[in-house]
Amino acid sequence: MDRTPRPGDFYRHFKDKMYQVITVAVHSETGEELVVYQALYGSFGTYARPLSMFISEVDHEKYPEVEQKYRFERVDMVSEQPVAEASHQNQECMTSESCYRENKNLLAFLDAGTYHEKLEVLEDRKDRFSAEELMAICEIMEIGRPDSEPEEKYYAVKRYLELQNKYEGSRLR
Repeated sequence: MDRTPRPGDFYRHFKDKMYQVITVAVHSETGEELVVYQALYGSFGTYARPLSMFISEVDHEKYPEVEQKYRFERVDMVSEQPVAEASHQNQECMTSESCYRENKNLLAFLDAGTYHEKLEVLEDRKDRFSAEELMAICEIMEIGRPDSEPEEKYYAVKRYLELQNKYEGSRLR
């Protein structure tokens, strides 16, 4: 079975944190394949790890209490179940799915393909974005001030998207 991650796939790390794959990149000098992925918690950091390490099995001698077979296991976010062939359910792992539920507004925003769609998501979910989600959006888009209030961050994102949408729509194609 090919375990190479695809952009957009969700994975649970064996330490019970959720991530979304951005892409599989190739190191420009060594040719090594690297998985580029983003955390779905905290400050939503972006990381790169060698593909061989990403798809490797957990070292059960070092981590004997871990039930998960692989370091990262793909998760179907609709059913909230592992996609891997393992059929066991670990109740502790299921609690990390609350991370997804808590950040579903951010994920909807990030999944929107155009500035117009992002603006629609932002406006439709205005009162449902958490301060953490708004901070992550500002960090990703490199706008706003980190010390500003959530409402200020919301309006900074909105103004930015309106401006981008205006110029994207008027560009000659």
